[in-house]
Amino acid sequence: MNMGKERRVLALYLILVFALSAPIEAAWIYRGQAGAGVAPLLMLVPAVSAVILKLIFFRKQSLLGLGAGKPIYYLYAAAIPLAYIGLSYLLYWLFVPGTFAGTGALVGSVSSAIKIRNLPAAMALAFGLTIIANIPVTFGEEAGWRGLMYPVMHRLWGRNRALIISGGVWAAWHLPLLIAGVYMPGAPVFYQIPMFIVQILSLTVVASWLRMKSGSVWPAVLWHIMHNFLDQLVFAAMTGGAGRAYFVSETGFITTLFAVLSAALILIFGKFGKACAQ
Repeated sequence: MNMGKERRVLALYLILVFALSAPIEAAWIYRGQAGAGVAPLLMLVPAVSAVILKLIFFRKQSLLGLGAGKPIYYLYAAAIPLAYIGLSYLLYWLFVPGTFAGTGALVGSVSSAIKIRNLPAAMALAFGLTIIANIPVTFGEEAGWRGLMYPVMHRLWGRNRALIISGGVWAAWHLPLLIAGVYMPGAPVFYQIPMFIVQILSLTVVASWLRMKSGSVWPAVLWHIMHNFLDQLVFAAMTGGAGRAYFVSETGFITTLFAVLSAALILIFGKFGKACAQ
């Protein structure tokens, strides 16, 4: 593929993503927490932008990594977030007394939505419903960030520079919401921003590795679903503590620490270097 053409497409992609995202984020910020209903629409913007540019510039070429890819990477996509999220919450529960609310809180949270009191059945149904509900919106992000943006950056600039810049773009896209206090509230902005950026840069390594090594965007989609499901539903329901945002989730230093460790292990042992197929 022509490098000059790829540079133009990448520039247009970034302009389009931020131009389309700006009014949606502004509406969310204006309405505060009540505006969170626009989140699915916002998450579709990266994919919409990528599809528009594909239809204009690459109509006859395969792009975005929509094939099935290598099956083993779906296992990694499920296991990696379970490791870094599960371990971070476990440490928080162990070292901050009274923060583990118990599995009963999880059952109550899930059953209040789906009216099932049996934990295995409730979790299985909740997981299935989460996957179905999240496929469109997580695909919306991943088809853009990892389907188009990262592979183009990787070919243009190599792995390390592409990881830093693509992760920076992904973080910057979230920052207006974080600064406004409508995304992941609970800690001061001066604390949240560095933790969030470091974690996003680390998770960029995980998601991009899944995309590159599998040759498909779908393992990255599954990883994104698992991350949201485990962090925002499973472990959040079992966790209390007024200072939770300082320790776990996307602004917590323990989760950030384990995300950094996951990224380091992938960079060292994951044989993550070759550009992926379209």
